[in-house]
Order: sequence, then C-alpha cells, then structure tokens
Amino acid sequence: MEEIFEKYITISQFAKMYNVNKKTLIYYDEIGLFKPAFVKENGYRYYTIHQGGLFEVILILKQLGMPLKSIKQYLEKRSVEELNIILLEQKNNIERQIQELNRTNNIIKNKLDILQSYKSIELDKMVIENMEEEYFVLSKPIKHKSELFAAKILCEHVSKSYQTNLYSGFGFGAIIEDKQIINSDYLNYSYFYTKIDTKIKGVDYFIKPKGKYLVFYHKGHWLEFYKIYNIAKKYLKNQNLKISGYCYEEYLFDDATFKTPDEYITKFMIQIS
Repeated sequence: MEEIFEKYITISQFAKMYNVNKKTLIYYDEIGLFKPAFVKENGYRYYTIHQGGLFEVILILKQLGMPLKSIKQYLEKRSVEELNIILLEQKNNIERQIQELNRTNNIIKNKLDILQSYKSIELDKMVIENMEEEYFVLSKPIKHKSELFAAKILCEHVSKSYQTNLYSGFGFGAIIEDKQIINSDYLNYSYFYTKIDTKIKGVDYFIKPKGKYLVFYHKGHWLEFYKIYNIAKKYLKNQNLKISGYCYEEYLFDDATFKTPDEYITKFMIQIS
C-alpha cells in the first residue's frame, strides 16, 4: 500500500510548487474549496499533479479579489463556458484598473514636474517667452458675474474635471481678457480652466495660442495680484510691448503645499505683441 503514495505529492511539495503556505491548503480543505486527492489514515494529505490546473484557477480568481465563497460556488458548477465568462469579466476589470493606474501615474508625473520646478522659480522676474500652444477645458463664463456665482462655477468645473477624468495633475487656472488688465479690472475673470496634456476626442477645448508671452511667477494672495499686474504693465510699457490677448493665471502651488494663501505661487502668462 505504501507504494501508491509515490504517485502522489505531499502537502509540503504541493504548497512549494505554487508558493503558498501549507496552512492555506489545510484551510481550503476544511472549507471544502480545494480538497486533497487522498488522505492517509494518519491524516497526511496528498495531491496529484493533475489538481494543479484547478488550483491555478483558484489562485487567479483569489488574486483578482473574488471572495472564497464565490470561488467555491463557481467550482461547484464549473464548466468551460463559466470559466470563460468569469475570466473575461476579470480581464475587463483589470484593463479598467490599468487605465486608472496609468491616469494616476500621469497625474503624479505632472505633479512631480511642477514640484521639481519650485527651486528654479524666480519670483516676480519678468521674462519674455515664446510659448507653444496649450489645451484647456473651460468653465462656464464668469465675466461680470458675482463672486458667489464665480465660486459656484469653480466648484462645478473642478467637480466635472475629476468626474470626467480630465484632471491630469496640472494646477487649475483662470483666464482674464486683455481689456480687463488694461483697465485694471484684475479680478473680472472670463473663465476658469483645466489644462490637459493633449487634444481629447469628444471634448470641447480651448487653445491657448502659440506666441510671445510675458511670463512671471508671484507669491501671494489673489486679492493682492493687482500689485504684480501694475508692475507687469510698467515693464511692458518700458519694453514698448503691448498686451494683445488673454492673460492666464495658473495656480501651481496652493493649499496642497502651503498653509496660507499668502504663500501660494501663481504663474502668469500674458499674451503680448
């Protein structure tokens, strides 16, 4: 009778094959999920190589997050069709998770790029830059609207950006027309915006034009922005340059990095000619 066990694998050998704990196999036996092929009179459990295929399916389904109770229910009525349905469903779940992880990874990458730029920022330094076009998704118009209305629109815009997966880690921003800057009406914004990496099919987006911009970074509360705008206008006048398009305020460092609005850092980009 002893020679029959040469055709079987001990519980330790089977556990080692699939990199699981021996106690896991004992537990699966106790709950009726995966039983050994043979149990010796002394209680020793033995398995066969042929049981490996079934155990692999259990491991896959468990790794995918399926409860042991559900796995057991499947095993009781298992068939080619049932396994095909389950694995296709899990494959689709994994692909969705991969898409979400890739999106999260992209957000982290963009956030890290912004954070790494912090040390090289020279506050209030006026620089003329030739900038490439960028793509924004705009909020509803807020020009000549009350602060309460604008706050409501900002909340809606931020919520939509997250719900539709448009947010990609860049700071939210606001757009103000050249006329408002010239007339020192600095808080009369036209839109809020979310910056996106590339054009997205099916999404209405605004193109920030390629061209020449006055670019500067400023630390401080938005209610104090008029001070840096006045400095910027004097700089442009001295350089014989004119404001010829929108100004874009991009909120790079906010309450995620600093405790008070006085510490926030904003990037300003004024289109000029």
